[in-house]
Amino acid sequence: MLHEKFESAIEGGRITLIEGDATALDWVSLLQRFPRPHAVAGNVPYLITGRLIEMATNIADHIDRAVFMVQKEVADRLLAQPGTKEYGALTVFVAAAFVTERVAVVRRGSFFPRPEVDSAVVQFTTVKPRRAVETDLFREAVKMAFAMRRKTLRNAWRGLGGWSDEEIAGRAEKAGISLDARGETLGVEAFWKMTVN
Repeated sequence: MLHEKFESAIEGGRITLIEGDATALDWVSLLQRFPRPHAVAGNVPYLITGRLIEMATNIADHIDRAVFMVQKEVADRLLAQPGTKEYGALTVFVAAAFVTERVAVVRRGSFFPRPEVDSAVVQFTTVKPRRAVETDLFREAVKMAFAMRRKTLRNAWRGLGGWSDEEIAGRAEKAGISLDARGETLGVEAFWKMTVN
């Protein structure tokens, strides 16, 4: 159907149409065939939203922006501020690479058949340089901090990086982080300071 709809643009070389599983494609190789700016956009299937956002975050250095329509609750999480209940690991990972903004809310009545939830269009604009690099240690620190939200960082980070409690305390002090705080209070830069060097 798309081939017929965009036939002239495809034949004229203005559009390259690739049919395939978005989660299995090498986005960087595809993008490098064309000049900047590079953008990724789509109406994201709810079941693979997290995977596609993770893929966009991983290639943030190769794109200038991404625009996705996602479930409204996911958009709320992406835009959440530290200290709110919506703020979590996904927020931190995306904020490491992008500035996120809500472009529009799309109500469920806009679709047929009508879904059970509202959607939102979100735009991710690449931050250069990144606020944090997603190293294994950075990912571990973020995931441990949010695994049990009621725990203080002193307990949540026990064993982080294979460090002793004393090493964790020393690194936290150097990063300006109170281990009596909870992970949901930390911004992306604090997680990065805790895990770098």
